Amino acid sequence: MSKLRMTAWMGCLLAGLLGTQVFAQVGGPIKVIQVAGKAPAKASNDGIMAGQTLYLAGQNGRNADGTTPADAAQETVQALGNIQKVLQAAGMDYANLAWINIYVVGADNLSAVEAAYWKTIGANPPARSVQVVGSLAGDEKVEINGIASSETVHRKVITPAGWPKGPGMDPAGIQINDVLYMSAMGGVDPATGKMAADYPGEAKQALENVSTILKTAGMTMKNVVWVNPFSSAGANTGGTSGGSMNQIYASYFEFGNTPGRATISMEGLPKNQHFIAFCIAGADLSKRHTTLPRNMVPSATASPGIVYDDTYYMSAKSAYIPALGVISPDVLVQVRLSMRNLLDDLEYAPDMDFTNVVSATSYLSDIHTDEDPYLDVYAKFFKDKRYPALTVLQQLAPRANGGGRANRPAPAAGSAAAGAGGRAPSAEVSFPSREQISFIAVQQPK
Repeated sequence: MSKLRMTAWMGCLLAGLLGTQVFAQVGGPIKVIQVAGKAPAKASNDGIMAGQTLYLAGQNGRNADGTTPADAAQETVQALGNIQKVLQAAGMDYANLAWINIYVVGADNLSAVEAAYWKTIGANPPARSVQVVGSLAGDEKVEINGIASSETVHRKVITPAGWPKGPGMDPAGIQINDVLYMSAMGGVDPATGKMAADYPGEAKQALENVSTILKTAGMTMKNVVWVNPFSSAGANTGGTSGGSMNQIYASYFEFGNTPGRATISMEGLPKNQHFIAFCIAGADLSKRHTTLPRNMVPSATASPGIVYDDTYYMSAKSAYIPALGVISPDVLVQVRLSMRNLLDDLEYAPDMDFTNVVSATSYLSDIHTDEDPYLDVYAKFFKDKRYPALTVLQQLAPRANGGGRANRPAPAAGSAAAGAGGRAPSAEVSFPSREQISFIAVQQPK
């Protein structure tokens, strides 16, 4: 690293440690959606409306009096009810949902969550992903976030030929205008119902499934703008005779033009899967642009982000600093550095900063200890409480050898620590990451 670049990094570091925040100087209005009579969540709004698109914050299943329902099924119904209230505050309902994530504590709760979901969601379900997480805030078992659109005329369900469809089946994809939201794809071939034999096989089958959906919609892997590749805890992602996850993943994308991504190890995945890919794509390649800040080299596995039309799908960031690694074990230092890294990426998209962020997901290694002080620092980066729609979760359960804390999140996509481009993980990382953040941002009219 050059002396000039190192000096710049250290300057940013000192600013973070001293509590200095960088606020936006420009940016058009984004409509905040808040349910009437409901107290705002800490450092979040219920929803952010950008044009016709609504980004929904994570909604838990607590009752109106703050109590948690007795079981996961009731909690799922209540969480969906809370999602519905946000939709209705924006003039929408369940049929407007395009893409949702359901986070569940405990694999033993999956069947109850599934049954409750299909009894509640209605006749026009969105593309969907379900993951087992290590923990949620308090004693919650279920949290749901998502994306919806007020556009219903140009909305269509995408189903490849020979794939199952019908009641109780997630649509393979929901296309709204030229944006395609895909359900999570795993290692099962939908046409045959056969599960791949091992982790490399699952990763390949999942990405083949994504490719098939894209082909049905008249697109290719070049159209993908954002991917969440989720692996289950303990999955052998680092290499087998069939190749590592990054090697397999890179083979499906063009070097230097890869989608933004958040690569996360989750506590578990449905149906005993070890890998899923949850994707968004855009049909018009003339609207798709890759960002590359000066402090990053092109990666075979992830770009810092993809701007599609007015929307910036950003790779997740941790506190990792090139040539230095993660320099502090303090989560409050780490969140400052993660936000600094995200600001670097925002500044390389035209006219963007923190005021443009509409959706955020924070992955914490110890939600019960770290969430409140973490959010106190995170909140300072957003002016006038114009917070994005936020979801906070702990992706892994505590391990016996982890000092009571879950294993660290997967390193930021595209970083040396992530082994981007097939490189070995860097030995310079001296502390584990305790947090990681993923953003979606939207350009605003001037």
